[in-house]
Amino acid sequence: MKINIILSTYNGEKFLPEFLKSLENQSFKEWILFVRDDNSQDNTLSILEEFKKKRPQKVYLIKDTLGNLGACKSFLTLLKETEGDYFMFADQDDIWLPDKIELNMIKMLKLENIYGKESPILIHSDLIVVDKNLNILAKSLWKYQRTTPQKRNLNYLLIQNNVTGCTVMINKALKGLVNTIPNKAIMHDWWLALLASAFGVIDYIEKPLVFYRQHESQDIGARKYSLSYFLKRFAKNPKDAFISVFKTVEQAKEFFEIYKNLLPKEKKDIILSYLEIFNRGILSRPLKICKGNFLKHGIIRNIGFIFTLTVLWDKYARPKCLNSFIPYR
Repeated sequence: MKINIILSTYNGEKFLPEFLKSLENQSFKEWILFVRDDNSQDNTLSILEEFKKKRPQKVYLIKDTLGNLGACKSFLTLLKETEGDYFMFADQDDIWLPDKIELNMIKMLKLENIYGKESPILIHSDLIVVDKNLNILAKSLWKYQRTTPQKRNLNYLLIQNNVTGCTVMINKALKGLVNTIPNKAIMHDWWLALLASAFGVIDYIEKPLVFYRQHESQDIGARKYSLSYFLKRFAKNPKDAFISVFKTVEQAKEFFEIYKNLLPKEKKDIILSYLEIFNRGILSRPLKICKGNFLKHGIIRNIGFIFTLTVLWDKYARPKCLNSFIPYR
């Protein structure tokens, strides 16, 4: 039984060797590393080639002519092109704790024994937040960002993601649903979480299994949840809040278009109910949010969400006549 580890790299020479060392130090040894480099301009490929040279049977470098796809498309493209029974995702700048693969595998086999191997399953875990020198900033990402893994229904995941890609393991049944590379997916972990919530099972391991490194080169990282953070972000550019919500709408639309013939009726109705919010009047939108249970985690987030869907939505979206949000009914 082997685990396929999916890694997309990009200009990762600074921290990549430490990740590769942590992979070698795993207690579970039956893994294969599949890597796609997203057009790095540093020594990342040389590091990977050297690592492969020493372990030719355990490392596969996937080379193509697609160029720079960005993290989301690069990860999903690599996943789509690999075959196996179990898949994990890795980031080039993190460090895996030695029992990460082993604990995920134990959890996965337990869930497959309950739900069956034909059921799409996603597992994720907590993380330890560290700075670039591995000094601990927070012992739990979930507490640091004030999120919870217990929220895993589709209503919630349409508007907020609590699954971190470098902690994810999925089975073959879930991988089989990735038959199209989306253009509007916000991130690969979010897309996989939507798939698992819509078609299968999401579960989690409470123990942190990754040192989640924060540094200046990251596209996406940990953000400490606080009122001051949201106020500063809003004051800097209020349109960012609108854009964040707009992206969830575009993602939901594409998800529906790709999977509408497979989705159970109750899941279709959830997605369509979410999309319909954006064509409602300013006063009925908050009611629709609450009625459909499209709520984020925490009072502050929900206040910001409702404000975005009322004041900011009318300011930025209505002038563009974005009635195309509901093309399905």
